[in-house]
Amino acid sequence: MMAEDEVVKGGIASYAFEHFEIASYKALIKTAEMASKPEIAQICKEILQEEIAMADWLSQHLDDTTHEFLVRDDEDLRAKT
Repeated sequence: MMAEDEVVKGGIASYAFEHFEIASYKALIKTAEMASKPEIAQICKEILQEEIAMADWLSQHLDDTTHEFLVRDDEDLRAKT
């Protein structure tokens, strides 16, 4: 049984939360457009790009993070040290 896998769980949770934020900003953009608030839609579009970039970064690094955790766990090293 793996113990102290907060680093991996945190990466997974962050990745999932970024996608929640992406979906939320898409809904806000559509709402702002339908409410004739183009300035709000534009701000949300800019933030959406940041959220997409963060989700991509997390996706690109999750394998390495998991690998590093497993190596450290196998060597009885703690992620917090």
